[in-house]
This record gives sequence, structure tokens and C-alpha cells, in this order.
Amino acid sequence: MLPTPRAPLRVSRPPGVEMSKLQQETAYERVEREDLVLFVNACFACTSQREFYGSSAAQSVSIAFLHDYILGNYRQLYVRMLAVGVNHFNQSQIILRLLAAGAPAEPHQRREESALLTAALHALPASAVFRLFSELARRRVNNRRSRALIAAYLRARPDPNFDAVKYRAKLSTAARHAHLRLGDERGTFLFALRSVRAFETPLFEQFRQAHYSGTAIFDLPFTVAEGLAAKKGLDQGAFLERIAPKMSAAEKLRMQTSAARHGAKLELDLRRAPLTRLA
Repeated sequence: MLPTPRAPLRVSRPPGVEMSKLQQETAYERVEREDLVLFVNACFACTSQREFYGSSAAQSVSIAFLHDYILGNYRQLYVRMLAVGVNHFNQSQIILRLLAAGAPAEPHQRREESALLTAALHALPASAVFRLFSELARRRVNNRRSRALIAAYLRARPDPNFDAVKYRAKLSTAARHAHLRLGDERGTFLFALRSVRAFETPLFEQFRQAHYSGTAIFDLPFTVAEGLAAKKGLDQGAFLERIAPKMSAAEKLRMQTSAARHGAKLELDLRRAPLTRLA
């Protein structure tokens, strides 16, 4: 549960007693330290999910206030929170607010922010990044820096074709929002899938065929086939057993509970599983 944010401290003094400049600076520094400690603790603990002591909505309001307060009063320190190692949710919130606020006026601050934004973005899981891009589009944050950051991220992706299949809806939203021109088959796949009878890219063609064939879905990577199977209403147990050869060890471990619930069995060598995931 997040602590209740407070208003900035006003240092009281007896009537007729003036505070020295040193005393004022000491008081302000103490307030600054307390604000930052509160924010750091919240960024490590808060995930905007429902918890025992409060709902996700209440937690979202509290953490949103803290983000806006620290950004408005300590922007440089707020930016450097990206290098502290806070959780993915709060990193995404920091990136979102910095892009919405626009670039700072000072050149050295712009360079530092751009470097930290780029490094943090590439360290986030792809799913979190594409959610962030969708949120930028929803909030209509479309300045030059946000467009350049989206374009640079997509250019650096190791397997853009896989991204186009797995994150098709979010990627098409990001590409449209950032005015990107995708010159290869990705553009056709994202925006004119039904107009094509066959793709040259094997993964795109497998995805197209999976919409019409009951067997083509099992030629797709598991993370892609999983969503299509849910849309087609396939039996979960039968689907998991048949798609098992396409699954990695981590995916099999993640799906153990679901497989057991649907009467399916996934072969997995538990001796090779990471201890934390196994527990």
C-alpha cells in the first residue's frame, strides 16, 4: 500500500524570527530528500495491481500523483530514476511522462534524457514497450522525440517479422501514430492482410493460413498460436499437447498449471528449471 503523499513542507518559525539562508537551504534539502526517498520506495513497490490493502484503481491514483509531483519539481532526478533499477511498470510511467512533457531546453539535459530513455526502452520487455506505444497513441503524444524513439526502437528489434505477428495490433497502432513507412511486407501484413493471397515471408504466410486451416496454427510459434487458438475456441488441453514441440522449456513451465487443469501433460525436465520459477 502506498503512503499518502503530502504537500511540500512549509517551515514555520516564531513571529519576528527570520530564518537564515543556510537554514532555509537545509530545510529545502531535507524536504527534497524525503520526497525522493518516498518516490523511490513507491517505484520499487508499486505495480498498479490489486493488493491486499487496496484496489488497483486507488494505487494507480496514488502513484500517478507521485510521478507528476516529482516530474514537476525535480525533473533531472526524475529522469535519473531510469538508471536506478525500479520495476518495469514505473519505468514505463517515467518514459511516458517524459515524452509527454517534451524535451528540456538545455542541450546537455536533452542529451542525458535521450540516452536514458533509449537505454531504458531497450531494457524493457517487448510487451511492455508496445503497451507504452499504444498509450502514447491514446494520449496523442506525437512530438518529434517520441516519433524518433519509436522508429529507433523498431529498427533495432532483432526479429521485426516476429514482432509484426505477435504484436500486430499494437505495432500497427505505433507505426500509424509515428508516421512510419514500412517498405517491406510488414506494411502489407499490418494494414492490408486480407488483400494478399500469399506472402513471401514464411511466418506471415503461416499466420495467414492459420486463419483458414485447422492445422496451420500448429506451425506457428507458441506465443503467436496461443492467441489464435483462443480466438478459434480450440480445446486448451488438446492444443497444448499438440503445440508442445514448438514450446520452449520456460513456456512449458509457465503453462504447467493450465495444462493440468485441462487434462494435458507437458513433458518437462524439472532438474533444469530455475529454482525461483520452479518454486
